[in-house]
Amino acid sequence: MAKILVTGFEPFNGFTINPSEEVAKALDGKRINHHSVIGLVLPLDYKNALGILDKSLEKHKPDYVLCCGQANRAVITIERIAINMLSMNRPDNYDNTPETDVINHEGPAAYISNLNPHNLVKILKEKEIPADVSYCAGAYGCNWLLYNVMQRIQEGTSEAQATFIHLPPLPSQAIQKDMMTLATMPLDVLINALITIIESLG
Repeated sequence: MAKILVTGFEPFNGFTINPSEEVAKALDGKRINHHSVIGLVLPLDYKNALGILDKSLEKHKPDYVLCCGQANRAVITIERIAINMLSMNRPDNYDNTPETDVINHEGPAAYISNLNPHNLVKILKEKEIPADVSYCAGAYGCNWLLYNVMQRIQEGTSEAQATFIHLPPLPSQAIQKDMMTLATMPLDVLINALITIIESLG
């Protein structure tokens, strides 16, 4: 039986909800194909989020880490790469602004996810869930988290396979900001997508 850690972020950018948070909460404590799922909601906080993540990695020792976050994209996108860069123009939810645009001056320019996104995208499409592989996780909290997770795997702190999954906004978010052209996806589809991915693991 594998342990699957599913992380999500709290709301940001003026929204009162984040699809990744809702997915992480919905899956927490579930058994899927004999896999044990742990849902963890992280603050979008450059100072404290990694400490919370490290405690969960140490406690649960997951076999897989599926980090999730929100992106204003029309489909679910699974990231292949995390770059060693962080935007200095966007503070986190707690007004922490990076002092440098390099995540880790001792680290490599990028990490490649050790969980193949192509297979996962294929499985989602077979279930008629729109999905694609992404080669750009941005330069904000999502890319930052994936880079740090992959760094921990590289250094041997974790033996997990990991990737980052960007989820489209929820319909309620388009309504909240009166952005009727915002691409959205219902929460039940997003939850089913993660369940489909988890069922394919191990």
